[in-house]
Amino acid sequence: MPEVAWRTPIPELLIAMDAKIEWSLAFHPFGGGKKKEPERQTPQEMRKALRAK
Repeated sequence: MPEVAWRTPIPELLIAMDAKIEWSLAFHPFGGGKKKEPERQTPQEMRKALRAK
C-alpha cells in the first residue's frame, strides 16, 4: 500500500484528511458535533489590528 500513498496527489490526501476529521467530529461518541467557526475580520479590521501592534 505505500506505493498508493506515494502516487496520490497532495490535494487528494488533504481532502481525505479533512473528511476524516469532519466525520470523527460528527460521530464522536461524546457529542463533539460541529464547532462554531470564528467570526472573520474585515480587511479594515485586520489593518487596524496590525497598526496597533
